[in-house]
Amino acid sequence: MSNLSKEEILALCERMEKLYTPAISDVLDDMGFRNGAMCAGFSPIIGDSVIAGPAFTMAEDKADNTLLLKDMDPSFIVGLLDAFCGSLDKGQVIVVDTNGFWGAGAYGELMATTTKYYGGARGAVVDGPIRDIPRVREIGFPVWARGSIPTDSVGRTKLVGINVPIKCGGVEVNPGDIVMADTDGIVVIPPAVNLKELVERAEEVAVAERRSREELRQGKSLREVYEKYGRL
Repeated sequence: MSNLSKEEILALCERMEKLYTPAISDVLDDMGFRNGAMCAGFSPIIGDSVIAGPAFTMAEDKADNTLLLKDMDPSFIVGLLDAFCGSLDKGQVIVVDTNGFWGAGAYGELMATTTKYYGGARGAVVDGPIRDIPRVREIGFPVWARGSIPTDSVGRTKLVGINVPIKCGGVEVNPGDIVMADTDGIVVIPPAVNLKELVERAEEVAVAERRSREELRQGKSLREVYEKYGRL
């Protein structure tokens, strides 16, 4: 992946968004990368969304203070968001590790609005709960999360790392890894994978599976279809 430009990577991610994670996962298996799928339990807040892009990682943890939003200096909050979004590249997927703390929304309306319109992010994957779901849906920002909760993160969580190696859904995610998410789940593609080969092979799988379905619907036998395409 390191020999590809940012533009080439984003173009390949656009092609991935026309596919589906099972095809990508199956090809990763064939290429010897069998541990790239995050665990079950993530759900997209916008049905049938598909995103793919380089990872921008965040690590959060439980806070040890009781501050309320009204107690905080607004310029500090704006400065923090400005610095955060200023680090984003267009087309990235934000991946959030909550370090097992599920007591507050790890993503919400403010973060979604800022990271979409100011940072240019494609979407977010959160290993924990989120909030403000109707308003995040309203702006059309795809988020995958493992639950929902109404509580604010202020005074409950703290940011402990940006663009550092994290664990999300049981998978190690490093900045720049390619993350793909759809209704079936989330797959992480490390830089050791030849991304161009992966996408080309997954496109071939998608074509073979579509033709297999069509011929099965026409009444052809499983054996005949499998021997022809090697896919069911």
